[in-house]
Amino acid sequence: MAKKDAGWWDEFFPAFRPIFDKMPRRTTNAEVRFIIKKLNLRSGRKFLDCPCGIGRIALPMARQGIKVTGVDITESYLEELARKARARGLRLDLHRADMRRIDFDSQFDAAGNLWTSFGYFKKESDNLLVLKNLFKALKPGGKFMLHIINRDWIMANFEATDWYNVGDMKVLENRGFDFATSTSIGTWTFIRKGQERSYDNAIRMYSYHELLDMFRKVGFIDIEGWGSEKEEPISLRSRMMFVVGTRPGR
Repeated sequence: MAKKDAGWWDEFFPAFRPIFDKMPRRTTNAEVRFIIKKLNLRSGRKFLDCPCGIGRIALPMARQGIKVTGVDITESYLEELARKARARGLRLDLHRADMRRIDFDSQFDAAGNLWTSFGYFKKESDNLLVLKNLFKALKPGGKFMLHIINRDWIMANFEATDWYNVGDMKVLENRGFDFATSTSIGTWTFIRKGQERSYDNAIRMYSYHELLDMFRKVGFIDIEGWGSEKEEPISLRSRMMFVVGTRPGR
């Protein structure tokens, strides 16, 4: 990537990799079933996973015959995903790119930005650009899902620090919140075998009503939201939100 595109994510996500192992398989399986249902996916349909990470969602989808294109900016994630796909005999179309720079046009039946992979950019126009790019990538009638942490839940449950273990690694999160910009500002410290490394991040957090406004501004219609895979309504108790919109047409 060009220097001008460098951001906190360049160093943060390679270090973040072990956190994926903390996600229970049953949670991933439930999310995949829900995503497939809400995006009307089935074997042979095309799905854009942006960003795709190490393929937590992409691989189970590909196993069901869905044609998955994965985009991510972290090269080590794409390399790992490619190895896993080869080992499983699965075909994925993988691209290394910044979400602001993708240029797909009317190619996909559905797309997803999953597991709070949105709001990374300081300029709100850049975050909106990500939605515009994903809207453009859809065929007319295609559906997009944003899976993101709920700002209102964060405000009700905010904790400045958190400790936990992932395998042989200890993780310390120190968090702050900028109320002027609704940005969560964090420092993650990873400790393994006496070695300690810290990385910063800054993620814009959104309430449901803000996302509805952004989806409408981009052009999505028939927008719906849920607070869980059980189709509960979004509320203060909803840690995560699933928001789906449709590109008009067909």
